[in-house]
Amino acid sequence: MQLIGALVLLCLWPASSPAGEVLDSQVRRDGDHFLIHLQMQIDVPTTRVYQQLTDYDHLHQLSNMIVSSRVIANTDQQQRVEVISEGCVLVFCRRVTQVQTATLLGQGYIRLIDDPRASDFHSGRTLWHIAPDNGGTRVTLSADLEPRFWVPPVIGTAIFKHKLLNESTILINNLEQPARHAP
Repeated sequence: MQLIGALVLLCLWPASSPAGEVLDSQVRRDGDHFLIHLQMQIDVPTTRVYQQLTDYDHLHQLSNMIVSSRVIANTDQQQRVEVISEGCVLVFCRRVTQVQTATLLGQGYIRLIDDPRASDFHSGRTLWHIAPDNGGTRVTLSADLEPRFWVPPVIGTAIFKHKLLNESTILINNLEQPARHAP
């Protein structure tokens, strides 16, 4: 979640109160896959949000879960990114590594595909869309993630959704904070 995958890895930290808001948050389990849809309204210009979400060396500034992130390869429209995150569900805590290819598709779209040989996911596909909306930015995330690690059935999905909502609120606050302090 790269921040994209990290968003879905769950955290324990409480959310603060940003001016933006989570408009929609859905998590559905289909076998071993987690299907995620998230939509946020952020009170920051679109270019700033886009820059922050694609600053892969500094994603730890956006999420308490991210321990480290770095670009490990770079081409014109693609970057290979390694993100290490930590998160807990109930008493189960885990450090998770994701190596993803981030592709800038234009018009505010960013596609991330996990490399299963280097990640703690059998598969992962995430699509971000960052677009202007009502003087701020609308951010939409759609993901299909298949973790290699065990997530408790039934209750795991509910907890997963709750943690995703909390982490999304933290993300919004962290995206908006630099704008609040800008001259």
